[in-house]
Amino acid sequence: MQKVFSLFVFLFIICSSISITPIEKKELIKSEIVVEVKGAIKNPGLFHCSSFCTVSDLLNKLTLEDNYDLSTLNLQTVLKDKDVLVIPFQQDIPLISINTADLKALCTLDGIGETTAQLIIDYRNQNGFFQTLNDLMNVKGIGQKKFDKIKDKICL
Repeated sequence: MQKVFSLFVFLFIICSSISITPIEKKELIKSEIVVEVKGAIKNPGLFHCSSFCTVSDLLNKLTLEDNYDLSTLNLQTVLKDKDVLVIPFQQDIPLISINTADLKALCTLDGIGETTAQLIIDYRNQNGFFQTLNDLMNVKGIGQKKFDKIKDKICL
């Protein structure tokens, strides 16, 4: 019993000598993020924008090429720090953006049903935008065979 009391007194002395400063939530949230923009843009590179900036907000800061195509982008997607946004060029067959497409668009890909499409959306919501097309294979249910079927129909 004496040892327990001594240990308690020792811990009390140690803990009372430690200074604890609370951190406010706003200090943990970045006020600015950096997004890399590529593709059909006249000035590709890194762009600074506020936290919780959407694709639409960022597009307002960009000068796009004449042959851009926004039809595959979800303009309401909230960007995260270090995301890579690729502005697609117009093509005869539009590509599906794995970074911004909604559930319906993802389901148009061969072998991608609602469950897998939702897993893709959940993955990018938790981890940020895909940095390469091959990163799509990090999503449960997408292996090399399925990826090979769709890789020519997708873009970042």
